[in-house]
Amino acid sequence: MGILTRRRLGAVEVERRRMRAADLFEQGIRQSGVAGMLGVTPQAVSLWRRVWAEGGREALLSKGRAAART
Repeated sequence: MGILTRRRLGAVEVERRRMRAADLFEQGIRQSGVAGMLGVTPQAVSLWRRVWAEGGREALLSKGRAAART
């Protein structure tokens, strides 16, 4: 699959990956394993894991487009 950028994926798919990552975190899968399984960078997984650890699954939900929030 390879590593894909946010621009190439829709917001729904990006959120779906974060929720899948949360599933894997809950199973105790290491960050490098999550990155490989989801085709994302280890840096992205590190950020998601920190957000998840601080706020749970809800913290990983999409907040919408930044331009739409202003």
